[in-house]
Amino acid sequence: MLRFDYSTKKKIAKGPAIFIDRDGVINCRRPDDYVLDLSQFVFVPGIRAALKQIASLGLPLIVISNQAAVGKGLLEPARLQEITERMRQILVEDGASLTAAYYCPHRQDEDCACRKPRPGLLRQAAVDFGVDLERSVFVGDSESDVQAARAVGVSPILFGSSLRNIGATERLSTASKAEELFDVVTRCLHQAALPTRRAPIAATP
Repeated sequence: MLRFDYSTKKKIAKGPAIFIDRDGVINCRRPDDYVLDLSQFVFVPGIRAALKQIASLGLPLIVISNQAAVGKGLLEPARLQEITERMRQILVEDGASLTAAYYCPHRQDEDCACRKPRPGLLRQAAVDFGVDLERSVFVGDSESDVQAARAVGVSPILFGSSLRNIGATERLSTASKAEELFDVVTRCLHQAALPTRRAPIAATP
């Protein structure tokens, strides 16, 4: 697990957080390839404005992402940190501050506890920042994001212009474009805070 911490607060009072995947949500995916250099990091259209709106809620904003390029020897951790730092700087200039970024650097065949759909990154972030997972949301673009969120009671939000056919989507919140994201996030946070919220669906490890 790789963790880059940008928060000046430690052990904040237990409360909700907004988790967000990186590739496909913050930056555009590279088909059948990885982001290995700053020049390859391109923000998803509209996401910078959306993250500024989301940051106005005053909740921790934490990136949760698989980065197997590190485990495959294609990307040095220092370069990943450089890319993350540049992403953070741009978002700060926009008015959106990241709390931290958690990455799984392992290959799929390494069978680690932190690679999504396993929820190790979410659990560690919750410990580090006192997050109430059942009151939190996770914005992602893949089934592994949804499964990781549900494994620990986080409300998943599926994001993307071409929403994938994922099981149990009849009860899954979605935002097809960045302009919809703030409204969907605020609605899901409100629902997660209700005492009548349904029990989370457990994912298979």
